[in-house]
Amino acid sequence: MSQGGPMNKIIFLSLSALMACSVSKTKLTSDGEKVEILLNKPKEECSVVEKIIGMNEQGSVELARNHVRNLAAKADANAVYIEQEIPNGGVVKIFATAYSCR
Repeated sequence: MSQGGPMNKIIFLSLSALMACSVSKTKLTSDGEKVEILLNKPKEECSVVEKIIGMNEQGSVELARNHVRNLAAKADANAVYIEQEIPNGGVVKIFATAYSCR
């Protein structure tokens, strides 16, 4: 039985990199935690930063919301308003607007 050669190490490192990418989409970052999900579309107290699309390939709405909050934080927004949540088989997409609110 082989102890694992260079090819096994390459496969392991490739899988580790893929897993790290998928976790970054679903795990709420410390900046993402600061982004508030708004229940109502904001009025004058907020300005639009950008439109964002969060998603989760495992069918979890909650993890797709984490992705939205993380994307909003990266765009220097502090709030998001979810326009639409679309579950499609194993993929959930969330269309949202990121805002900067006072």
